[in-house]
Amino acid sequence: MNIAIVDDNNSDIEQLSPILQDYASLNLTDISIDPYNDPEEFISSYAPFRYTAIFMDIYMNGKNGIDAAGKIREMDPNALIIFLTTSEDHMPSAFSLHAFDYVIKPANKDRIFRLMDDITHQVTRDGKCFTFHDGKSEYRIRFSDIMGIRSNGHYLHITDKDMNEHKSRMNFGDAEEQLREDGRFLLINRGTMVNMDYITDFGNGICVVGGMIHLPYNVKKRKDLEQTYRNYMFAKIRSKIH
Repeated sequence: MNIAIVDDNNSDIEQLSPILQDYASLNLTDISIDPYNDPEEFISSYAPFRYTAIFMDIYMNGKNGIDAAGKIREMDPNALIIFLTTSEDHMPSAFSLHAFDYVIKPANKDRIFRLMDDITHQVTRDGKCFTFHDGKSEYRIRFSDIMGIRSNGHYLHITDKDMNEHKSRMNFGDAEEQLREDGRFLLINRGTMVNMDYITDFGNGICVVGGMIHLPYNVKKRKDLEQTYRNYMFAKIRSKIH
């Protein structure tokens, strides 16, 4: 794992770093930690996929970690950002940037260990790829990058997070078998499965994915589907708060 800690207080960096090293040792994981005291320096050297996770202080010598995280998010929509702060005042702003977590200083060892377990699970899960053929070519798309799949005629249509649509002769049942063990994917109708992370509206018989794709869901299973989606979203919120 490559971890960045962006904090103008060296004592806070020195308090967090050994905890991360202890976690790595106990879990037989290699870890590299890059400390930064200036968010602007961090941004200028940042490159997508460089870090497994970013620990970002919010208050830094008149500079705002929320603003810095917004710039990182523009460069890398998938960055795992964890905010560090002494106050909960900025929690709404943090989650509007899809922060992975929000940690109140000083973070204790148990709290950081639980957080690192979540990061490890996320990274492992997001590393899984969906494999399919389009013609003679084989393609692999990360589960986390798939918005949904649906059967249409003799083809399986796979829509990715950038709204690109891929077609394959793969049987829907085989595709469902690949995705069904991942808790993000919900079978909303016969031949249609969506990634709940991309649902922007769910109700009145219509599931909206990515703010643009409108898909009908099974009316007979309406209550169960809507409850499953609500439970998933509540679980995501609880994991961020705790």
